[in-house]
Amino acid sequence: MLNIAENVFAKMIWIFNLILTNMKKQIRQNVFETNSSSTHSICIAKNAELTIPDKLHFSFGEFGWECNTLSSISEKADYLYTGLFANDRTDDINKISEILNSKGIDTTFEEATYKEGRTYSDNSGYVDHSNELGEFLDAVCNNEETLLQFLFSPLSFIITGNDNDDMDVDINVSYEHEEFYKGN
Repeated sequence: MLNIAENVFAKMIWIFNLILTNMKKQIRQNVFETNSSSTHSICIAKNAELTIPDKLHFSFGEFGWECNTLSSISEKADYLYTGLFANDRTDDINKISEILNSKGIDTTFEEATYKEGRTYSDNSGYVDHSNELGEFLDAVCNNEETLLQFLFSPLSFIITGNDNDDMDVDINVSYEHEEFYKGN
């Protein structure tokens, strides 16, 4: 009987070692890290009815590992603004403001604040691994209709989560849309 238990235990140790050997890992500055991080999926509806406000304020937000669905106009505006700011795309921020102003939408933007002697903002929020947003930012900044659909369609949304939980960040909708995925 003991031999069977020892056999099972030995196989379990072998499987555990196999998993550890094949697990993605990286050593940076003598700190062990796994390859887990935030995951964001963005759905932009096409040809949907729009709800266009008279005013829109863009604020900085914090978009990382939390599990959430962002669907309000202000949440989507904050995500876009924070991503653009984090990627030093001030020309695109100005372009978006001009587009929205031409549609009769009064836009305001939260100002970044800096402490004396610092080159980074104290209040600019973050999008985890914002450098991976390039394709999404290009799509909304280079196509007016995509920008309007993203911000003002109630069918457009962002799912935030991480690869450490069971939350599904897949976009499962039956209407015509574009998808963007940011994972790391």
